Order: sequence, then structure tokens, then C-alpha cells
Amino acid sequence: MDIKKIEIPENPGVYLMKNLGKVIYVGKAKNLKNRVSSYFNREHESEKTKELVKNIENIEFIICNSEVDALILENNLIKKYMPKYNILLKDEKTYPYIKISKEKFPNIQVIRTTKALDTKSGIYFGPYPQGGWMLKKLLVKIFKLRDCTRDMNKKYPRPCLKYYMKMCIGPCVYKEREKEYNTFVEQAKQVLKGQGKLLVEELNKKMDLASEKMEFENAIIYREQIKEIESTILNNQVTEYGKELDEDIFNLRIEKERVFICVLNVRDGKILGKISTNLSLKDKIYENVLETVILSFYTKHPLPNSIVFQSEYEKESEQILEALKKIKNRKIEFHFPKIKSRRKELLEMGKLNLERDIESYYRKKSVVEEGLYKLYTTLQLTRYPRKIECFDISNTQGKDAVASMSVSIEGRASKKDYRKFKITCKDTPDDFQMMREVITRRYGKLEESQFPDVILIDGGIGQINAAGEVLRELGKDGISDLLSLAEREEEIYKYGEKEPYIFSKDQEALKIFQRVRDEAHRFGVTYHRKLRSKRVLKSELDDIEGVGTKRKTVLLKEFGSIERIKNESIESLTRFVPRKVAENILEKLKK
Repeated sequence: MDIKKIEIPENPGVYLMKNLGKVIYVGKAKNLKNRVSSYFNREHESEKTKELVKNIENIEFIICNSEVDALILENNLIKKYMPKYNILLKDEKTYPYIKISKEKFPNIQVIRTTKALDTKSGIYFGPYPQGGWMLKKLLVKIFKLRDCTRDMNKKYPRPCLKYYMKMCIGPCVYKEREKEYNTFVEQAKQVLKGQGKLLVEELNKKMDLASEKMEFENAIIYREQIKEIESTILNNQVTEYGKELDEDIFNLRIEKERVFICVLNVRDGKILGKISTNLSLKDKIYENVLETVILSFYTKHPLPNSIVFQSEYEKESEQILEALKKIKNRKIEFHFPKIKSRRKELLEMGKLNLERDIESYYRKKSVVEEGLYKLYTTLQLTRYPRKIECFDISNTQGKDAVASMSVSIEGRASKKDYRKFKITCKDTPDDFQMMREVITRRYGKLEESQFPDVILIDGGIGQINAAGEVLRELGKDGISDLLSLAEREEEIYKYGEKEPYIFSKDQEALKIFQRVRDEAHRFGVTYHRKLRSKRVLKSELDDIEGVGTKRKTVLLKEFGSIERIKNESIESLTRFVPRKVAENILEKLKK
């Protein structure tokens, strides 16, 4: 590419480097001309930069008002295009948040994906590394908050089952209870903010007052709420710092070609937990790791009022702070503690966690590598077993037979590559024939370059021979190493050999195969149950006189399962179907 033929602006802005029309790198600059020209007018020591320059076919520019605006735009474009040479922050684990929606009669729900953290639609509490689902369940029970998806702008003819179970006050029907409901919402927020003790004091006063007025029913409600809060929530408090705080303790370290991050979340004076992640810098080009990581992190997680960093990052933080203020449109504080203080202690705590995370990562990685090498050498494999595809058959006397394929890449599950197969060959329990079918369907049209290093069969000699015969008939034998894992003694068979290989139960080599085999089994059983459930539901409900598709859908939505419907009374069912139909349903199901 001839850079001299391109007219480059001298303004602040963002540049998008492209190859075959695809964005491969996004960068920002105070002066676009100076920055972009530097890629072409000097020799680079970095092999990554040399590789980038070699692949640039075109460059697009977007001029910005300031360098801070350029930083914000750069972050947005990286998220949009996911360029090959940029650092991309991906969480290893996303912790759940509790969301209370911003609407009339707010609902409460657990949000697992960080993509759902829309502050315009709700208030978020967390993250909760442990116990988030249980906490939400307790709040629904104590404060009667709705967790349904009903439209509160409508008035429904009848409330759902939770109203009759005394787990909701039915705002979908009883709109006049808005004040009462909102009181419960505010009380739930108090608990989520860590103000449970204050709430208990308020409820005690209300209980005493209700008793004085001889309103014993209300007094009992307050008493039960106090009991639940004290026994289930206050007894499980995390570390407190005595005053309201809303901050993240942010530790970051670069080790070799990887960035490790550990963030302690302090909300309302309590440490709720930590968020740990790491990302590879291999083949990535960057000027300021801190800028990229911080902006990426806080597009995935709620931004606190203040963030505590290591002091060595103070000089490069100014633009990040301005960018965050501009994105979130509110005041944010950065702290860089240098002397002994509460924040310094928390930073040291975060550092200890970070060091442990780094140690755990490399220890785990080295153990897995050792296990893979042990498989490669002991089994005398033709290919190093980085990618393993494992097959399992699930069926009950041949009914609803399915096969599942799990995938392990370098010892870790790759769930996006999992596959499931509905067996079509026959309705009798012939596992060998089923294995032949699934191997044919998986590898019949697959290009050789797409084959895994190892094909692993859940079973013994019979299963591995069935798979081997199919691959030979397809003319695709020998591309991958074909192995099987016999569950009873955990023996490993190699296609073409009669004697199994035995690994000790504590060896990582065996555990790698066990994990991918167990995943195939879990994945297959889940799919098998789904198909079986559909068949059972069809036979039990569809043949009942008076029950059509609409009524069946309503009944299953309200009661959840056939078993629940079977145990309901005729009066309960007549809320949804005519009495005669209700009688038919119970008569048929209880036979």
C-alpha cells in the first residue's frame, strides 16, 4: 500500500485499517497524520506490527472533536468490528445481577448476561458470585414482588398461580394496590443495598404499632418478614466497611503475552465478590492496555461511583476518566492510594487475589498441556490431541434415540461446536447401528481439514469398530486418531488394537477424556429428555376431549407440568377450562 497517495487529516480521530473490505485494526490518535504515517515510514521491531502493515489494503478515517472523543469512538468500533489485531476483552465468567425494572409495578429478575445491563430499563444490584438466584427467590417470597413478564399496562381477568400461593399481591389484576406494591419494592431495594438492619428496625416499629391498634393480621405479616430477613439475609452478610461505598478495586497485571484482571466489587460498604478475567495479547497491537481494558470492562459491567487503581497507572488515567464521564454522563472518581488506608488495604487484597488467579491459570494450563502430551506419547497418536470430538448415544429401548457430540479444544470445552443428532435409522436399541449413522452424518461430507485430531467414542470394542468401519467405507479412515473410552473400567481402546490402555484415575490425561465424554453424555441426555417430554405430553393431553392446542398451552403455562395438573382439583382447573373438560382431564390423567 502506498501511504503517499492517501490524504490523511491532521485532526484527532480514529483510523480503521482494512483488508479485503474487512476491518482488521482500529486505532485512535491525537494527530491522525502523524500516527498513521508512523506505521509506514520506519522499521518496526514488533513482528505483530510488521504483520499488520503487510496486510493493510485500505485505511478509513473518522475525525473527532478531541482525543477523548476518539478514545470513546475507538472503543465502540472495536466492539462493533471485533478486529483481528485489537485487544478484545471477553469475560471467562459472567456473574449474575439482580434487576428491578423501571416501570409501573416493577418486576425482579436475575440478569446473567452483561449485554442485558441496560440502566434505562432497570436498577441493578450485584454482581453476586454466589447466591444471586437464591437471594432473588427470597425477595420474591418476603416482599411478594412479581417475577413474571406480564404487561402491567393491561388489566388481566385473573391473576396467575403465584397469587394463590401468596407469593404475589396480583398487580396484574388489582391495580389499586400500587402504593402497597411500591412499598415492598423500596423495602427490597433496602435489602439489596445492604440496609437490612435498618429495614428490620422499621418493620419492628410497624409490627408494634399494628399490635397496639389490634391489627394482628398485619402484625403477623411484619413478624414473618423480620424473621425471614434476619434468618436468611442478615446472617449471610459479607465484609462490611461501616459506611456507604460504591466502588471497584481494580487490579491489572501483564504477564508474558496475557493481561490478568481482578476486580473487587464494593457496594454500599460491603465486598460482594470479585470478577476475574484474562485476555491474550498475542498478535494484538496496542498503545495503552489500560485504556482498552477499562473502557471494554465498563461497557460490560455497571460503573461504580469510584474506582481504585494501582498508583503506577495514575499518569495514564486522565483521558480514561474523561471518557467514562462522557459515556455515562455523571461524575466518577479515580483513586490511587499510596499510603496505608482503607483503599490501600482493599487494593492489597485485590492484588493477593490477582496473584492467585495468575498462579492458578498457569498451573492449570501446564497440567492440561502435560495431560495432552501424555495422551500423545502413551497412545502413540498420529496427531497432537488439541481438538477432540466425542460421541455418545442416548435412548430408552430405542425410543427418542439421539446422539450428541461434545468438543474439547486444548483440554477445555468448546460448547459452540457441540452438535446433536436425532437418530432416524430404527426404533430398536441397536447402539452400533446408531453409531454408524451419526459418524456417517458427521464426517460423510466434512472436508479433511475440518477433522478433529481425535474422534472419541463413548463405549468399548463394539462401538469403536462400528465407527471405524464407517470411516473406512467413507475413505476417511486415518485422518483422525479413533479412540473409545469404556465407562466401566475407564479403559481407552485404540482402533485396530485389541488391548486397552490403562491410565490411573488421578492422571490428567484420563481426566481430559472423561470431561469431554461426560459433557457428551450430559448434552445428549438433555436433548433426549426434551424429545421424550414432547412425546409424553402429546400422548397425555392431546387425546383428551375438549383440550385443543390453545387450552393445552394455557394449562402447561399456568401449572408447569402434567404431574402438577394431575394433582390439581377440579375447581382449580375450572379457572382455565370448562368444568366438563376439567373432569375429563383429571379422569384421563389419573388412570
